[in-house]
Formats: sequence, C-alpha cells, structure tokens
Amino acid sequence: MRTEIPTSVLTDLYASSTDIRASAVVATDGLVMASLLPDGADENRVGVMSAALLSSGERAALDLARELLALAGNSLS
Repeated sequence: MRTEIPTSVLTDLYASSTDIRASAVVATDGLVMASLLPDGADENRVGVMSAALLSSGERAALDLARELLALAGNSLS
C-alpha cells in the first residue's frame, strides 16, 4: 500500500519528539498521502492549506529572485 511507508515515517517522527503534535505528507496539489493528526483535525483542510502555503512560498521566492536580479543588474550599469 502506498501510504504504509509515509505513515511509518510519520510515526517515527512523532515518537522522536514530544514537541511534534501533528504531521502529514501532502502532495503539491493538496492531496494528503498520510497523516497523524489530532482528533477533530480536518485532513482535507490541512492538505489544502499546505498546498496554498507551498504555492505562496514558491511565488515569494520567485519574486525575491527577480528583485535580486534587478538589483544586481542596476548595480552593474
């Protein structure tokens, strides 16, 4: 089964620290492949929020890279 490996990794991760309260393996489209979430947590919501955060981070990184290139280009002229 596809989720056996991620779930075992999440179980090991969870056992490694008392600070970890939840974990999930989420595809870039928000599909939750495996999770260890507290009771009452909505797995689909976690997946959607994770995908949105990833997308926002990627856009921010691209914008920052463009800004750095523009600054470097201006300093060369």
